[in-house]
Amino acid sequence: MNNTTNSVAIVTGAAGGMGRAIAIAFAREGRRLILSDLKAEPLEELAKSLHGAASIDVVAGDVTAADYAMRIIAELHGRRIGAVAHAAGVSPSMADGKRVFAINFTATKALVEALLPHMAPGGAMVLIASNSGQILARPLFDRAVRKMLKGRRSWIGNLMLKGSRSAYPLSKRAVQLYAVCMAPAFGAAGARIVSLSPGIIDTEMGRLENDAGPEMKRMIDVTPLGRSGNADEIASVVAFLASPDASYITGTDILVDGGTIAGIEAAGGVMKLR
Repeated sequence: MNNTTNSVAIVTGAAGGMGRAIAIAFAREGRRLILSDLKAEPLEELAKSLHGAASIDVVAGDVTAADYAMRIIAELHGRRIGAVAHAAGVSPSMADGKRVFAINFTATKALVEALLPHMAPGGAMVLIASNSGQILARPLFDRAVRKMLKGRRSWIGNLMLKGSRSAYPLSKRAVQLYAVCMAPAFGAAGARIVSLSPGIIDTEMGRLENDAGPEMKRMIDVTPLGRSGNADEIASVVAFLASPDASYITGTDILVDGGTIAGIEAAGGVMKLR
């Protein structure tokens, strides 16, 4: 079982919309927190605003830096990890294809493997993916992603990395399949790992993509709930997945998208939205 008193909860991307909401939810539970994001100032401001957390440490840095995981581990001071919410990531408008993949997947893989030995029994790791990864979930693409997970070259993967709009769903599908692959290793440590795939969420990043083109509006139009989500709706699911109430959930992707994927399928597929 999770012990929120003696273990630590880590939130990456904590200064962003979803990360901030997750940090607030964990603080309300009285968890000890390690908050991480690219810049120190917004982290410090967030830490000052949180009430209820047993303690708060911050780590500012680039998730792709070679020492990133070790800096977080240093802040554990020998404590075990009860929960990880890895929300750090970039959208297609924020970087080129290779950088998008490096941040969203390669850095995720490095962090997960570094933190695994420090997980507490009953602990849980939640990797924030995207429903775009589910849109990409077809045998042809999944074979390419599984090759990349093993460090092998894939001509489809290499082609998709040339553009950020294709690299983004590729990176998120990689996160989803990676969580499945890592479940046995986490189970051996008495811990769990899942990915969580939000749909269109009303955050600064989400609004940036909404302004970049009409695709987001078309996706909302076919979403059964008829709207975008908000960060608190993601944070509440993360809090559940990181709790003992979700103790039999591991090695899967949790879709939290208001039914967007279902709506796309009902509309005849993503190509019908163009």
